[in-house]
Amino acid sequence: MNVIKTIFLQLKTSDQMMLMGRYILIPLVALVLYYLILMILIRIKSLKPVDDLDNFYLRFNFLKIYSISITTLFLNGYWYYLLYNNSVTSIEWGFVFELTNIYLQLAPFLIANVLLMFIYTKSKKTILKII
Repeated sequence: MNVIKTIFLQLKTSDQMMLMGRYILIPLVALVLYYLILMILIRIKSLKPVDDLDNFYLRFNFLKIYSISITTLFLNGYWYYLLYNNSVTSIEWGFVFELTNIYLQLAPFLIANVLLMFIYTKSKKTILKII
């Protein structure tokens, strides 16, 4: 339980294994949350009556974009919560080549956002091909 608290609720860590765990877990949790929200949205949309001529693939790609938007909202809300609880004003924002560098600590969130942006652009291109 202490390991999970260290990975998810503390911003700075000086342990290299905790930082590597954060680099793996935060983007992975963002992707899992994205797919869970996508499944929920698909289930909600499948309960509503649809026209027979409605394009499932087009609707699916729009649901992917909605899911990405909701996941990004949760991820950035969590990022704000983490920065707020770890007193952003006391963090040294200078660029120092250390393990406790704030840019290095925030990189997993950037990686998760980049993954979501990649999925978004692929969905958008697919929608534009269909339309």
